[in-house]
Amino acid sequence: MALVSPTRTVDTTANEPLLAYTLTTSPDPLKASPENPQVPEEKGELQIVGSRHSGTPADVQWIKVKVPAGPMSPDLATDLAKVTPRISLSGWSVRLDAAAKEFVFSPSAGHAPIGPETGFTIQLSDIPVNRKVGTSPITVTESSRTGSSAFQSRATTFHVGKFPADFYLRNLICTPLVINNGGEVTLNWERSANATYELLYGDTNLDVTNDTRKRITNVKSDTTFYLRGTTGDASNPVVRILSAQVSVIKPDLEIGNLIVHGTTRLNGATTTKDLTVNTANTLHVRTIEGSGSYGALAIGGRLTLSTAGREVNVLSKFTVAGTTQLNGATTTKNLTVDPGADGYLWLKTGRLDTAAGTHLNAYGTVGIFKNSSQTLHSNYISTGFRTTTYQANGAGFLTVVMTCLSFTDNTGGRELNAYFTAQATTAGVTHAISVPQVTFTGSPSSANQMSVPVAKGGTVKVSLNNTKLPNGVGNGYFSVYWTPLAGGPNLTQVAAADMPEQDEAAEAEVPETFFSDAPADSAAEPSEG
Repeated sequence: MALVSPTRTVDTTANEPLLAYTLTTSPDPLKASPENPQVPEEKGELQIVGSRHSGTPADVQWIKVKVPAGPMSPDLATDLAKVTPRISLSGWSVRLDAAAKEFVFSPSAGHAPIGPETGFTIQLSDIPVNRKVGTSPITVTESSRTGSSAFQSRATTFHVGKFPADFYLRNLICTPLVINNGGEVTLNWERSANATYELLYGDTNLDVTNDTRKRITNVKSDTTFYLRGTTGDASNPVVRILSAQVSVIKPDLEIGNLIVHGTTRLNGATTTKDLTVNTANTLHVRTIEGSGSYGALAIGGRLTLSTAGREVNVLSKFTVAGTTQLNGATTTKNLTVDPGADGYLWLKTGRLDTAAGTHLNAYGTVGIFKNSSQTLHSNYISTGFRTTTYQANGAGFLTVVMTCLSFTDNTGGRELNAYFTAQATTAGVTHAISVPQVTFTGSPSSANQMSVPVAKGGTVKVSLNNTKLPNGVGNGYFSVYWTPLAGGPNLTQVAAADMPEQDEAAEAEVPETFFSDAPADSAAEPSEG
């Protein structure tokens, strides 16, 4: 329990005292003398403690304590001449200025320094307390300066209550003193019946005039409870305030400015992990990291990298549900895909358009697969060499896909025991792919593919070869696709029939003409041989 009384006011900042003062009374609180003038007055004492908090000493000419005296409610004493004043500073004296109702304390010299190590006490004892209940203003004024500046009067006023003889408010106890977030406490106190009482905490003000106990639930932050008792005349009431505190483990916080020089970690439940910034303000951070299995950065508005040289590095899946537009300078408009073996740009749906007057350049193999592509041929090639010639009546891409199938023996071993190659020659240029021998266990079949552009009216010769390795048993499987450009339905292709498996010298090319809407050869599904 703490006592928050008497209250205190000071001058404006410019005239604020250079010394700090606290005031206590004995007894606490002071009792107004009985109204019957035949009964002797109650005696009281004021204790004023002064100190200098700054490291620079203050020069003080005098300290005055003004005590209202008379028969009225705001008066503290009936007769100041009966008061015994004293000060603990050596070499200082005191006198009563009866006209001003002030006790004046001054050093023997013109002024004296008071530094942080010089604390002192002023006592006004044997005060005959006024017979009216009410609050009296006790004003402490100093004439002080620092350095060579002019001396200036600076005042502090304390409001000291004179309570009825039978009034009491004491023993405010909070149980327990430490609780979990959302817990509850019970407040108990003792009080007299001749006053009104209020319990104040946070934004809450409860009338507890008829209570001596109160249970407070759902306490989420460290809280100070104030118990205020008010009595006396309404024009000059007297107030006594007690306080008690409870500490909350992991409290909710609502603060003004927060400056964190160390680590800040949010470990609450899902709804309390959110960090919300007022929409009129900005959250400035250097790094934001997601952690755990579901760590994520979700931005409801626009993400802007406003400084040149900033990067966005995505180490996992990057999904764009809306439009992606590159509006940077010339050097930043490029979209680069990792040139490694696994790097590729995949348009799963939609299409790729180039503006009029621009070019689409491919410096390597171009593979085109489309639902409208024709499968010209698909079949196994177990051994030997075969050649097929195709003629295009419209521009397009001819794609060759080769797969080296594996053989599984009775022991479960899987092997590729052949060397497959394919060549495609058009316009005097030969393109080639191969599927080399690979021996492994439990791995997928090896495959390769190529796409070659064929001009309108041009021919392309496709050669397939399967070279068996010693004791090899692996089969090859090939597919040849034709993809017309511009979606032209008028394109035709002319193809030589598959050559039978025979000596190459006996092969003869027999061109055969068919149209793009003709059914393609049935493609045999690859399987293990």
